[in-house]
Amino acid sequence: MNKIARTTIKLAAAAALVSSLAACSGMSRQQAHAAIGAGAGGALGYVLTGGPIGTIAGAAAGGLIGAGTR
Repeated sequence: MNKIARTTIKLAAAAALVSSLAACSGMSRQQAHAAIGAGAGGALGYVLTGGPIGTIAGAAAGGLIGAGTR
């Protein structure tokens, strides 16, 4: 991969990160916990199963657990 392509990918990743953080500013506490739980559950589901079904199930379970925490 050449230098221009790597730089473009890095800039796109940085822009995605900034825009995703800005989108979370208006969330309630319960919504933020659900989003964090879904992300963590999806990552754990992928690590454990290595496939999309585990990722989806983990994200769903994590989102439900996260929304229920205070």
